Order: sequence, then C-alpha cells, then structure tokens
Amino acid sequence: MKRTLLGILALAALVPTPTVRAEEAPSVMRKQVLSQTYTIDRKYRSMEGPGSLERIYLGDQDKPELLWIVGVHTEMVGEDGVTAQLPELMCHVNIDLDPQRHSALFNLKRYTSSRLITLSQGMLEATLPPGFGFPIASNEPLILYTQVLNHNIDKPNNMKVRHRVTFEYIRDKDLKKPIKPLYNIGASGMVLLNDNPLALTTSMATPDTSSITVDNKSSSSSSSMAMGGEHAGHGTSCLIAPRAPNAAASSADYVDPAGRKMTGHWVVPPGKQTNASDITWFMALPYDSKLHYAAVHLHPFAKALIIKDTTTGKNVFEAKAKGPAEGIGLSHVDTFVSLPGVTMYKDHKYELISEYDNPTKEASDSMASAFLGLEDPEFVKPDSLDLTARAAELLVNSPNLVVVIRTSAGDFGVELLRDEAPDAVRQFLRLARGGVFEHMPVVRVKKNTIEMFKGAPTDDQFALMKAIAVEKTAKHTAGTLSMCPGDNTFAIVTGTATDRDGRCTVFARIGPGADVVRAIAATPLDPNGMPTTRIEVTKVDVYDGVSPSFKLAPARAVVAAAE
Repeated sequence: MKRTLLGILALAALVPTPTVRAEEAPSVMRKQVLSQTYTIDRKYRSMEGPGSLERIYLGDQDKPELLWIVGVHTEMVGEDGVTAQLPELMCHVNIDLDPQRHSALFNLKRYTSSRLITLSQGMLEATLPPGFGFPIASNEPLILYTQVLNHNIDKPNNMKVRHRVTFEYIRDKDLKKPIKPLYNIGASGMVLLNDNPLALTTSMATPDTSSITVDNKSSSSSSSMAMGGEHAGHGTSCLIAPRAPNAAASSADYVDPAGRKMTGHWVVPPGKQTNASDITWFMALPYDSKLHYAAVHLHPFAKALIIKDTTTGKNVFEAKAKGPAEGIGLSHVDTFVSLPGVTMYKDHKYELISEYDNPTKEASDSMASAFLGLEDPEFVKPDSLDLTARAAELLVNSPNLVVVIRTSAGDFGVELLRDEAPDAVRQFLRLARGGVFEHMPVVRVKKNTIEMFKGAPTDDQFALMKAIAVEKTAKHTAGTLSMCPGDNTFAIVTGTATDRDGRCTVFARIGPGADVVRAIAATPLDPNGMPTTRIEVTKVDVYDGVSPSFKLAPARAVVAAAE
C-alpha cells in the first residue's frame, strides 16, 4: 500500500483556535523535545510499537516560577529530527505529572491525576482556549511518553522515526492579564471482565468472540448480540468482552466500587459495537466546575466518544472520529474546546459512550478515554518563594538526595543529617534552592572553622527562613557543617568547636571531596584570617530522585594574592 507525505504537516487545521487581541496576547515560550529514534521493522498494532519515557522540565528548574501550559503538538520525523514522516506511524504522546510533587508545590487538597495531556493518532495537537492554561512549576518534572505503531506498511525495512514534541507555555510574570487555571481529570471507557472465559487472554492470536456477549445499541450490527441473562443488572458498565490481546499485561485494568474487574483495553469483534461505562466513580469530581477542554484517545475503527450527564440526560460533549481513505488508522479525532465552558456537577452521574464499527473480518482492539481540563476553583497562585520552600520540604524525605557544594577551590559532597537535625536541614535546603548561598565568600578561616558571610538577609531570604531552635544531637567535630538559628549562611567545622555546641546546629557531614576543604583551610590568610585570594561558594547543587551523573571538581591550588 502506497503512502504519501503530502499535507502531513497541516496540523493546525485539526482544532480551530479562537483569536485574541494582539495587545492582550502574552509571549508564548516553546520547548521542543525529540524522542529516541524508533526502528519500525514490522507491523505494530496500537500499544505494541516501540516507546520510551523521558523526564523534562519547562523553564529553569533552579529558579522556580509559575508557568502555564497552553498547547502541545507532535510531528513524526525521521532520524535526523527534521525530515517529515508519516503521521499514521504515531501511536500516542502522554504527558504526565508527578502527582505528589505537583500537589505539594501547589498546596492542593484534592486528588491530582497524573495524566495531564494526551495526543494520539488523528489528534496530534492540543490547544487550550485562549485565557486558560494548566499551571506547572518550572521546578517540577513532566514525564513524556512517546510511542509509534505501524498498521499498514508490510515491509517497513527498519524505518527510523522519532516524535518531535513541542510544548507551548507562558511565564506567569509575562502575563498582561491573569490566566484561568484548569485542572486535569481523566476518564476511561471500560468493559467487564467478570465471568468472562477470555478475560485473561494474553496470546497475540485473534480471540474467538463467538461466545462473547456484547451490549448492542446499534441494531444494524450483525455481529453484536443483545445484552441479557446474568449481566442485565450491571447498569451502564455492562459490555462483557476480553481484554485486548495486545494490552500491556493488566495495566489498563481496574476494579470498580462494586468490586467488579474491568479493563480499559478490550476487543471489538467485526461489526458495530457501542459501550456505555459509568465514569462517575472514575472521575470523582471534587466540586462543580466548568469543562473548557477535552482530548480523547481512540483506536482504529472508532466513530465517536460521548460523555453524557445521565442525571440530566444531556451530552456534555461528543467527539467524532474519522478513518483514513485507505488502510487502518484514524485521520481525525475531534477535540472539545469551549470558552464559556460546560458545567459538570460533582453530585451528577456521568457515562462515557464509545462507538466502534469494525468493517474487517477480524477482531480489533479498542480504547476510549477522555482527558478533561476543568476550571480550578481551588487554585491559589504561588510565587517563586512558595515554590522554593515547598520543593525544599519535598527534598527532606527524598531517599536519593545528593548535595554538592561547589566552590572556586573545588567541589565536595555532603551527607545531610535528616534524623538528627530535621529543622536545620529544611532551612539549609530552602536557602540552597533559593540560591542564597551562590557567590558567598569565605570571610574567615580559624583553627577549627571556615566561616562564610554574604551580608544581612534580604527580604526574599527572610521569607525563606523559618524560626528554628538549636538541635543538639550532633556535636561540632571535624568534618561537619553547622548553621545557627537566624543566619543565612553556614560554617565548615575543621576541628572540635565546642564554642558552637548549644548555640548552632550540626546538620551535615562532609563526604567525597574532603581534600577541597583541607585546601581551603590551608589557604594563605591576611592578619584578620581572611583568605588573601577570594574563595567563594559558587553554587549548592541538590539532586533529587535520580542517580545524578555529576563530577566533583578537584581541589585547586590557592596561592596568596600578589601585594
């Protein structure tokens, strides 16, 4: 089957974007991310092809600020990252939050869903309505998952392809008028697995569907059978079908409030199939709110996805899907975008309805998910100090925390004493993430301490500092770090310093790079004990949650300044 690249870059036509007056339009930042190179060596159905995860940040993670995601789009390109490739090779792009971190940074009380935005075949662009955005901090990661497929090319000859994903976002400080915050909630259509002899199928063979009961809401289907018997009382979630054979183990499986086993990735036999799933429990709406954006994820042969308010009997929205002129896939899937919005109520019941029409003689797989952007009444805008302080609180409990103090004389690592001095550790991390220690000079080298001082705390530094008491568990012995309450600095202890016991807190021990500390202690001094050549802390790096690939700069020789 021949394929053409003609017109594959005409992505902007997928979703019409309302206009905004030029004087109100904020400056939109863009970050482009190239996925790994994927080799397509055979046919891959939906969810089968190669994929990869990567962790990305928008903006500067070392200088926390509020950002607003307003759009994402993806393109299929060749290995060079430039040459256009067939959009039909795109399976999906998922952009996920770290829910715990996002909730902490924005001080949220409600549950935070991980899936922020999804793109899939037929919907390669997500553009929020003007004046709305998903809030994110520059110091929180986004988890980007990209995957490819191949429904139609029999001999792809190890074709090399990549996703080129572009994020569009706005810095809050660049706004001319406030953006309205959206929060993300997902919902998936599901089918029952209970009492289904084919529910646990894992082979790649096409399953026998002759004994599967299907909820037939389309009487023109010759391959669907009427619902009845023991499953008639299951309500909206009444379609019984096997898990799709290409489902990723049981990653799309759920248990509903009634204890029934469900799957969100199921088989569509030849013919028409309509499934209605109760999604009220899945969404668990925390409050009444207006829906302004929705993206849907569907598989080949899909015709429509509808979210219906069953309390009122009215549709919230309907997204139509269209297949290609030839071959298998989706060429277009509607996106819901609304400036006025549609109110969804926390005490209403909702269902997700999916419609498929499989014209082949073989069973196919299906999914039907919606990813919603609702106006967030709980949102309180944080400033950079809020984001810095909240990030520091998260760091305290990180099992993989690594701290490196970088100086003009070399670098050394430290081990934080989180059990012995939790308050001082928090204070140190808040100040470190706020950049307080950057370019802080060594002002005095004494027999048992190396002291640093940058000046009286600024207003911003005072905002990061908390009133803490002295923590007396650890003693001031050689190789420790010390901080006194009310100070915006710390000292390196090079010998027993009993004069600091009871007055200051030992909050860390020196790790690798101790030779750097010895070099600083041995530097030439003036009569007041100040190094004759300036030595300063250039930066304190804090690595969180990953195995950092970092290098410690070795000790540098410090010579006396020429008189």
